[in-house]
Amino acid sequence: MLSSAPASAMDDDAVAADQPAGPETVMTARGFIRYRGAWRTPQEIELIERAERANLAEKQWVARLRRLRKQVDEPGSAASAAEEIRETVDPHAVPALAAAVAAEPVQRVRGWYLEALRRIGSPDAIRTLVVAAIEHADAETRLVAAEELVAGGHAALVVPMAVAVLGDPANARVNRAAELLGRLGDASSAAALIEALETRHTVTTSDGAPEGSTTATFTPSGGGLSLGGNRQTRIVPVRNPSVHDALVGLCGIDFQWDATAWRAWLANRDAPAGFDPRRGESR
Repeated sequence: MLSSAPASAMDDDAVAADQPAGPETVMTARGFIRYRGAWRTPQEIELIERAERANLAEKQWVARLRRLRKQVDEPGSAASAAEEIRETVDPHAVPALAAAVAAEPVQRVRGWYLEALRRIGSPDAIRTLVVAAIEHADAETRLVAAEELVAGGHAALVVPMAVAVLGDPANARVNRAAELLGRLGDASSAAALIEALETRHTVTTSDGAPEGSTTATFTPSGGGLSLGGNRQTRIVPVRNPSVHDALVGLCGIDFQWDATAWRAWLANRDAPAGFDPRRGESR
């Protein structure tokens, strides 16, 4: 049976079938979507929009926390504002809370921010608490942050963060990290604490300068180096008392500053009675 379609129409269809598809058709066929001037997959679009929503929510929390902080100083709204701060559970509030902990002059209010971070309990919130427990200039704030970490029960996250600080160039941070580990009571940190019992540092001194004027930086090796003139560097061992205290609290035994004995005891905790950790053998 002969087709009734005009010959010219059939010829046009044949030509169209032979022509390659345009770029838009190809990209659409591959699952891409034209989005804000670029071809993107649906997954990329979702990630972009999710990040934008998170950024907007974080900015809103900055304004909200600022408003709540003002209300804390107003007698009629102080109690409700404090409760709202303390009971925050939105992870998007973490950046605003972190900035507030660093800037807040009133210790009591800082404590509310720290409590909120514990309630949120996200990795970023826990990391912020660890930073506060080790880095904050106020000792009471460091203590409150450590207590919130203990109460939060996130040892699997906190212990590796604190252990990493045991290798810090500053002895103050080393000791504060050890204090936190001691409060957490997680014996898995014992080996790292043993290695931090005594750390070695490079100190730079000037002839005749008082001891308090020296500057110190961490070095992993020993030795000394003359800088010329009246300045010299030398390696000095520094004992870290909070590391020792944490070890005693965690292990229930005290080998004081004898790292070899600590290591032997740790390696032989299940040894039979009469094992001497200082000798590495049974008596």
